[in-house]
Amino acid sequence: MHAAIKRTIGIRRGAGLYQVIASAVLAMGTLALALPAQADTVKVGVLLSFSGPAAVFGLPERDAILALQKEVAATPINGHTLQLVFFDDKTNPTEATRGATQLISDDGVVAIIGPGTGGGILAAGPIAERLKVPLLAPAGTVAITDKANSFAPWIFRVAINDQVGVKTLLGGAVKNGAKRVGVFYQEDAYGKFGNDYAQKLAGELGFEVVESVSAPYTATDLTADATKLRNANVDTVFMQVSISSLGASFLKAAQQVGLKAQIYANSGLSQKSFIDAAGPLGDGVHVLSIGNLPYDPTPPEQKLAAILEKNGEHPQGWGEVVGSNGLMAVVAALKKINGPVTGENMRATLETLCGFDTLSMGRACFSKDLHDGWLDDALVVTTIHDGKFRSH
Repeated sequence: MHAAIKRTIGIRRGAGLYQVIASAVLAMGTLALALPAQADTVKVGVLLSFSGPAAVFGLPERDAILALQKEVAATPINGHTLQLVFFDDKTNPTEATRGATQLISDDGVVAIIGPGTGGGILAAGPIAERLKVPLLAPAGTVAITDKANSFAPWIFRVAINDQVGVKTLLGGAVKNGAKRVGVFYQEDAYGKFGNDYAQKLAGELGFEVVESVSAPYTATDLTADATKLRNANVDTVFMQVSISSLGASFLKAAQQVGLKAQIYANSGLSQKSFIDAAGPLGDGVHVLSIGNLPYDPTPPEQKLAAILEKNGEHPQGWGEVVGSNGLMAVVAALKKINGPVTGENMRATLETLCGFDTLSMGRACFSKDLHDGWLDDALVVTTIHDGKFRSH
């Protein structure tokens, strides 16, 4: 990433707001994050986890958005000039609500890409509903698009619903002989759903959940958890984890206690940072992925990888993919909106987008009844070999 951008982002970290300022634009020469203000300038918030445990995917999400902004939105879109306003939710739902309020009320954004985690999205949802600005949500947590929530009409998922992901992954595990499954999950909405849904799927797919263990994001000693799974005689471990260091800590503990089982991890760990943290212990681990950007990219992903490389970034994994999904959805909506853009007509237009241009696997499609824009055709089960995710 361009050094001048990094300096700008670091200036006001304590306040949480990453507002692009004139001096940064001058320092970047021809690079312009925020184009000169015009009457039809459209502000879009980027409310992601630039710090805290979820920064492992929040930073790649940000990097993809920055790179794509220069490629697809550097000039007006259907007469609309796009300006991005950044806020760090710090992997904290309270910060996510503060960021959503500030971005909408103070900065006047008409859409927000984020927050960065399922918990943050659930916390910010009521604000989006009250202030009538849609959230493009880069998380798999099922509840964020649950129609039982009054704010559901304002949430558009740009990742994969975990119901789809968990079923795809565990179906693959059963084909490889899984019968006695142990679950290791992180202690949040994302993790709890994975554990609960695995138990619900057991009868349908033909396996038994014989033990479940959990840990907070920051846990490092997981020997007790791995021992419980070993003692339960599991033949397969399902990891519902999105924090690379937590996943790697579990692999270390499994080796230490002699846990011999095939391991299947949900897409939260399909990041290069997990491979780096796990080292040789990662070899043979099966990981669900939203595409395979760093190692076996499809043609659309190859375009995204080239854009990232052009801007000095090395592809990391699904973070860049869902970040790009969010920005490409915004761009597609702006192409269809004539005249002033508001949060309300942005939301209404997003519901009409289907088959629009993206840089990811699968066919993106929203509708009034479906706010999960990407389905199982965007997924691939990978296996780590020699420090790389290899697609099956």
